[in-house]
Amino acid sequence: MKTVKGLFIAAAAAAFVGNGFAQREEAAEELSAMAQRGIETFEWGVLLEAEGFYANAGGESESDLVLATVEFTADAAVAEWLSGHVGLLWEEDATDPMALDEGFITLGTGFYAQAGKFYLPFGNFESVFISDPLTLELAEINKSSVLVGYGAELFDLSAGVFRGDDEDVIRNFYAAANVKIGETAAVGAYFLSDLLETDGAADLNALAGIEKQAGAGAYANIFVGPAMVNCEFVSALSEFTFFGRDYLPMAYSVEASVNFADKWAAGLKFEGSDDFWGGVDDTENPTALDGLFHETGFGAVISYSFHDNAVIGAEYMRLLNKGADDTDAISVQLAFEI
Repeated sequence: MKTVKGLFIAAAAAAFVGNGFAQREEAAEELSAMAQRGIETFEWGVLLEAEGFYANAGGESESDLVLATVEFTADAAVAEWLSGHVGLLWEEDATDPMALDEGFITLGTGFYAQAGKFYLPFGNFESVFISDPLTLELAEINKSSVLVGYGAELFDLSAGVFRGDDEDVIRNFYAAANVKIGETAAVGAYFLSDLLETDGAADLNALAGIEKQAGAGAYANIFVGPAMVNCEFVSALSEFTFFGRDYLPMAYSVEASVNFADKWAAGLKFEGSDDFWGGVDDTENPTALDGLFHETGFGAVISYSFHDNAVIGAEYMRLLNKGADDTDAISVQLAFEI
């Protein structure tokens, strides 16, 4: 009886061990398949932008040559519903050494979630110009955040939360809605609980300690054959007081562009802002604003794609500055992307 019982035990143990080996083999195969899918879907890219510029304001000239951008991105999906993204960025005089610009995980396909560090969906910023539109200067925001949304062929809705730079708890949020109207237009609107958390206003916000100021914006991109018109507006939703003065930051940008002769593109831009500054030049006297963006700007750009991976462009902008000398600015950019 003991022998028979021992045989049963030995058989059960063998079955258990064999099942364990089978499970491990199956897990290894699944892991191998997942890794293979990650390799097959892996995509990477490199962007290099070299720029030269000349500016003249009130008879005083300034010029420079810079490697404006070095960007590396990588994406991979180990399943249809699970992917990751990494972006590294270096900008001369802004990020040294190269910094992690984005790093996030995306879960889901229709309903989806995104967690990590990324540019929040506050703004569209479509542009063919070398210089950034004023809407981007005011509204762009890169934070560690959690976002949830629903995306379909013709629309995308999303919302998320993040912690402010000078906060100990998460109490900032945002929301965005984007809609495609066939092949002719894309429109959208977005909201941010504190406009002063954007990259352009963060330093000033830390200095001034201003209460939260909600912001919102909207855009419309219209496509007509090879031509496109982009319009965008972003603003704080209420005035706030900064060292005895009332401010309501806002910016707008309107562009019209066209592709022609296969490899050429040209565009015109009109933009403006009000109460929009980039910081202060004297912490002892914060009312001495520095980096006040131009009140009105207009200009033109032309570019030529001399290779599938390379473009050269030239831009002229006339900047009308409130309370300061007007500026003429010329920029030339050589961009290489793979």
